[in-house]
Amino acid sequence: MEESIQKKGLKEKFYNWATKFAGNRTIHIIANGFSRLLPITMIGTIISLITIVDGYTNLLKNANLLSYVKLGDTMTNGIISVYLVAAMSYEMAKTLKKSPIGAILISEVCFFVLTPMTAFKVDESTVMAFTTNYLGAKGMFVGMITALLATRLFALFMDKGIKIKMPAEVPSAISESMESIFAFAGVALIFVIINVLFALTSFGSAHGFIYSILQKPLEGASDSIWTMLIIACLGELLWFFGIHGSNATSAITNTLYLPLSIANAQALTAGTSMPYILNSYFLIMWKCPTRHFILAALLLWACKSKQLKAIGKVSVIPGFFGISEPMKYGIPMVFNPILLIPMVVTPMISLVIAYGATVIGFLPRIGLNIPWYMPFPFNGIMAGGWAGLVVELIQCAVVIAIYFPFVKLLDKQKCAEEAGKELEEKKELN
Repeated sequence: MEESIQKKGLKEKFYNWATKFAGNRTIHIIANGFSRLLPITMIGTIISLITIVDGYTNLLKNANLLSYVKLGDTMTNGIISVYLVAAMSYEMAKTLKKSPIGAILISEVCFFVLTPMTAFKVDESTVMAFTTNYLGAKGMFVGMITALLATRLFALFMDKGIKIKMPAEVPSAISESMESIFAFAGVALIFVIINVLFALTSFGSAHGFIYSILQKPLEGASDSIWTMLIIACLGELLWFFGIHGSNATSAITNTLYLPLSIANAQALTAGTSMPYILNSYFLIMWKCPTRHFILAALLLWACKSKQLKAIGKVSVIPGFFGISEPMKYGIPMVFNPILLIPMVVTPMISLVIAYGATVIGFLPRIGLNIPWYMPFPFNGIMAGGWAGLVVELIQCAVVIAIYFPFVKLLDKQKCAEEAGKELEEKKELN
């Protein structure tokens, strides 16, 4: 009895923690900010696809257009941190109920204040310019921190600082700009001071400091398959408690892995070797999106329960496109201890299979942002050609083997419940 109470208490504690984690304002801001980069990364993926397909590459070379197409990669993945600053500051400004455009502008100013410029010799003149070194994947941590801090300071200055009030007749755009001018100046001055202080250190800049102290060590941690497995496990455990696991953990996964994905995408476009096995594109692709289709198929064709068959019928097509909500809440998988083990284990085993195949050189490293809703077998072929298809088939076989006994156990339980209900209904009729 006491053990049961302890288990219940532990379950409630984890549920409370999971709810607080998923509902944390900063986590939401970071997750939504990264989500807004999807169109940028998808354009970068399309450009990468064009430049790695021999037929297109030769055609573009012959037409002297290849350099112009590759410029698209520079304008997307190459300066991804600039877009991240805008996305993060926009999300935080919405949360703080402040002008998004004002927050974006001051955040971008502060980001460029912290970003070192490089001297270039052009003919006889010396030109100072920003390189893509810290505007791309390498500057994403500074971009994220700058956006969050600058927007917070902007909101604070707007609430507590000096404002220039304009007459009602003045257009709103001018009035809002004048009202925020002291806030702009105050936040910019703080970041100028920060930049000067970092310039006095051995790191030379905020970018040098953050990359050496924070981003590089995290990239080292990200390079471990165990880190990715823990994150995948956490996502599924959150799902067990009815919280959208992928959304809740996206702030972590994008912070850790998106810079590595961008680095791989740029290397792919440039025709050089991709530096990272593990990245956010790997996680999305190889967490086995077909497991949802497989579970729906098992419900439909391997179960005798009317309820499970009905859920399988409505879940097969969504499952084919990686959508699991009809089963998550229909079976339900949420708070269902029978399906907890396969729900947690299958994505982890799938990641291990893909990782092992990549380590031994059978599967190529991934630098394409393949949408999670891309169905089998197109996703596997896009990710790794025929090798990707083979790995996905192996994953499918493993998922079937893991899920089957648990689904049959659940089916037995549901059939017993349905038989009991039918017996009660007959008794009531008699």
